[in-house]
Amino acid sequence: MSVTLDIIDEPRDPFMRDTIARICPHVESVLDVGCGLSLQSRFIETDDRVGLDIYQPFLERIETHVDYTAINADALDIDKLYAENSFDVVLLVYILEHLDKESGLRLMEMAEHIARRVVYVQVPHGFIPQNIDIWGEGGNEYQTHRSGWFPEEFMQRGYWTIERDYTMRDIKRHDRWRVEPKIKSINAMYLKGD
Repeated sequence: MSVTLDIIDEPRDPFMRDTIARICPHVESVLDVGCGLSLQSRFIETDDRVGLDIYQPFLERIETHVDYTAINADALDIDKLYAENSFDVVLLVYILEHLDKESGLRLMEMAEHIARRVVYVQVPHGFIPQNIDIWGEGGNEYQTHRSGWFPEEFMQRGYWTIERDYTMRDIKRHDRWRVEPKIKSINAMYLKGD
């Protein structure tokens, strides 16, 4: 069973869009790593938008009115795909929790290298159990949560960090446990100097 998606021109939560517009005006390019079905970069004004995901069926189901390039690749290979300072903004929106801690830290390091201006991370605060594909597309392996994250981990790397209340969709996320949809979200921004 798959989830039906409507084309949405406004974000459910405009915090990311509004924050990036303030700290990084005139965005020329965005790399949306682990974009899944949501392609959060669609809310950022830019002419060059790349959505990268390891699971091809997600890329095939993205519905949006904006132009973008879809790349089917492993997020942990972005350093092989893109050179230093390739994109103004690199988004890591709800991807780190799907990786083990070591891989997540490595992905952040690669994103910091590839970004020209900003790396923007959004991740649940702590560990949120999830072991099923919440979109019903058969991507259970990629939708499983493997790590929990805390603000200090980002601050130690030089990120500006904000914790916010966030309500996830109230859908089944784990085969054994009920997961409360009201969580804390960590929004972390790594700003590169000129």
